[in-house]
Amino acid sequence: MNCELIKDDMTTPEPLSKPADTSGKRIPYFDLAKGVCILLVMWFHLGVHTPFDLYLNAIRMPLYVFLSGLFFKTYGGILQLMYKKTKRLLIPFFFFYLTTSVLLPILAHNLLGMNFETGQDWRLLYAFLTYHDFPNIPLWFLWGLFMLNIAFYVLHRFIKSDILLGVCCLVLGIVLGNFLSLPASISKAFVYFFYFYLGYMATRYDIIERLPVQKVLPISLSLFAALGFFNPASDVLLYIQQTLLSVTGVLTLLLLCKVIKHLPYISYVGRYSIMLLVTHEPLIRLLDVVRIGNPYVCFLILTASYLLIIPFMRRYMPHVTAQK
Repeated sequence: MNCELIKDDMTTPEPLSKPADTSGKRIPYFDLAKGVCILLVMWFHLGVHTPFDLYLNAIRMPLYVFLSGLFFKTYGGILQLMYKKTKRLLIPFFFFYLTTSVLLPILAHNLLGMNFETGQDWRLLYAFLTYHDFPNIPLWFLWGLFMLNIAFYVLHRFIKSDILLGVCCLVLGIVLGNFLSLPASISKAFVYFFYFYLGYMATRYDIIERLPVQKVLPISLSLFAALGFFNPASDVLLYIQQTLLSVTGVLTLLLLCKVIKHLPYISYVGRYSIMLLVTHEPLIRLLDVVRIGNPYVCFLILTASYLLIIPFMRRYMPHVTAQK
């Protein structure tokens, strides 16, 4: 989920794969969109339910993957891509996996008597490869996003037609994400593969910048709202409905963020969304231990805590939070 514009990524021109702002500066409304995303993820993991869950769930993960696809670059070859994504995705994944999904659960079990449904012994070392769940489950997204980048690079390398590339991403997403149960969260990641492609295409053709917001936003918002009222009877129609709901929702939210541009706290956590991603689940478990049962209070405590956590991690943990 580390989709931020970084100056060193902008110094080497790369055809068909450059963000809308080629100056190397951050694009404010992307940070705002990422902030909305990560707050929705925290909201969901706290178990908060609203009448708008259908719409919020349709946006949450597709937007994150869309933003990742938006900044896809080949970096000149597979080895360079793997190096970049290892720094930005795999290093944070493995560091926080070992600390929050292996060491902390074992210590919490042995010292505090806490039990975890996903286990609390050294088998957690390989749980992400064999289990569907492990203690800090949101970490799967970093691992999954790494796999999506590699898979998309391979397809992008050999398929020159945009339409055929999209069809392949859609088919792979359907087959691997819905009909196969693959280990290491592979199936879970590929559910969203088509949105990675859409993000890439949005950058390739500069779609978000070129769309006339005043004309498109009312249409996308109306479609997004209307699609939620359909209740398809067949699985095929349900898949189409959910895909259209996500696409119109992602577009609507991005256009709204483009209009608003910046909201201080939300944009701030959006810029450092990876820090919230890797830590919010252990913090939720801590709040469970101290028996703060109200999810709205928990949400306020969590959001306030990142005013301290983010500066701390920026200063003392930059290499494991994709800041270096």
